[in-house]
Formats: sequence, C-alpha cells, structure tokens
Amino acid sequence: MITLYLARHGQTEENLAHIFQGQMQGSLTEEGKRQAKELGKRLENIPFGTLISSDLERARLTVEIGFGGRGVPHVTTPLLREIDWGSWTGKTISGVKLAQRPADAETNAMLYARAGKFLAYLKSCFDGQTILAVGHGMINRYVAARLENLPEEKVKEIPVFNNCEYRVFHLL
Repeated sequence: MITLYLARHGQTEENLAHIFQGQMQGSLTEEGKRQAKELGKRLENIPFGTLISSDLERARLTVEIGFGGRGVPHVTTPLLREIDWGSWTGKTISGVKLAQRPADAETNAMLYARAGKFLAYLKSCFDGQTILAVGHGMINRYVAARLENLPEEKVKEIPVFNNCEYRVFHLL
C-alpha cells in the first residue's frame, strides 16, 4: 500500500495574472514561498519515504522550500506536469475564446492517461511508502479522479486544488 499526500504548488506570479501557465516553469510569489513553508510545517510529522514533484520549477521549488531540510529523497517527473495548453500557453485567460481548446493543446483523454501512468509509476517504484507528490491544478484533479475510480468525463466533480492544498489517498 502507498499513502499519497497529493498537493498543488505554491502561488505563482502567473496565477495572479490569470495566465495559462501549462508547462511554463512559473515563478513563485513571496506568498507562494510562504505557502510552501506552511505546507512543510503542516506535514512535519509525516514520515515521507520519498518526495515527488513535477519537474516544473514552481512545483520543484515548493518541495525544496517546504521539505528541503528533511533529508528525504526528492525525485521529479514530467508525469506530474500541468496540462500542455499548446498555443494558449502564456496567454491570459481573458485573451482567449474558452469555448474550445486549441488543437495543439493536451486533451482531457491524454491528461487522464498520463494520470494513470503516474499512478502506475508510484506502484512500481514506491510500494509501501508514504509519499508527498506536488503537482498542479489540472493534473492533480485527474490523478484524484483516477484514485476515486471516476471516469474521465466526471473529473470536474473533483474540487479544484488550491495552492499548497493537499489531499490524502491510499493506493492498494
């Protein structure tokens, strides 16, 4: 069994500007750094075996700031990256027509499949551990949906993860 603490990265400059970050690195705000430290404090008594994050800077730094002094291995994976918004990446939400994603963006089906690959990765490499995984808003919802056995079309039933919010799951 794996106990998974699934968290979202700290607040970024791009969050505040309502920009489609997607797979941009992102820049933590001072508030985002404070959130990361607070996340580390809230989880200071959890005996994590491994810390995992998206390889994007905003998630990686959230782990380093909140948990860097623990001496726990930290690995990164592109499986936890945020959705690839394609040509929307870097644009403001108000600057696009939201009715249809661009053709070069990652689809919901692709994101759902990637969430499944992340869970398979956990099971194959971290069985028996308590894990912290820091990802992003969209991918975290898809991972949570897979863990709750929800089909892809029901992902929106999963509440959005706020910055540095975490939820606990058990993988058998």
